[in-house]
Amino acid sequence: MAHLSEETLTLLALGEPIDPRGRDHLADCAECAAELASLQHVVRAGRAEPPAPAAPGPGVWAAIHAELGLSPAVAADPLTAGSSGTGPSADAPGGSEGDGASAVVDLDARRRRSRRGVPYPAAAAAAAAALLVGAGGMWALQRAEPEPAVLARAELEPLAGYSARGTAEIDQRPDGTRRLVVRTDPADVDGFKEVWLLAPDAQGMLSLGVMAGDEAVFVLPENVDVAQFPVVDVSNEPVDGDPTHSGDSIVRGTLDV
Repeated sequence: MAHLSEETLTLLALGEPIDPRGRDHLADCAECAAELASLQHVVRAGRAEPPAPAAPGPGVWAAIHAELGLSPAVAADPLTAGSSGTGPSADAPGGSEGDGASAVVDLDARRRRSRRGVPYPAAAAAAAAALLVGAGGMWALQRAEPEPAVLARAELEPLAGYSARGTAEIDQRPDGTRRLVVRTDPADVDGFKEVWLLAPDAQGMLSLGVMAGDEAVFVLPENVDVAQFPVVDVSNEPVDGDPTHSGDSIVRGTLDV
């Protein structure tokens, strides 16, 4: 049996069931088992509870206080001042002015003061800085995983009775794993689509597995020499239990190896 596709392994890592043939293959194939374990690790990491954010240091409130032009009465860091037992400040509702009388806070005046205290250019600069930091973080995440190196490509042309076209591409991941990525237009088939590597004279062939939709990814075994089997073929296979090629090909193309 061909190696399990990356799509199948991904569904398994997410907890989806697998047919008995695939389960038997997984039990005997160290390569597929290792790939599944790696995907399961990614799933566990994605589902893990994120760590709680760290509390900002006192310098953060000091910068906010200075930027907003707040009064000295609220200069203390509110995250630490709340536990010190001090009473409300003169700027807080229920606070006291110098004459000891209860103060009524003029909310409209406070809003106007806040707007005057934050210059537009400074606010815009702060927003731009936040966007740059976010963009830098996304760029770093994207750079953390190198793109696979493309080793060979093929244009898949339709054969008699079909009009679908497609592409095939062999890439190599940073760990050395080679993958065949096949994409085709939708095609009407009587059974199911199967992907093959053929010798140039079509006298030798390797089945890579079933193509469930219009795109499939297959991990190539290390001992497969693509130069000996450079022709990518997608066939229409009847559900008859016969593992050999049906002779009914939908698309075919030769890799530029």
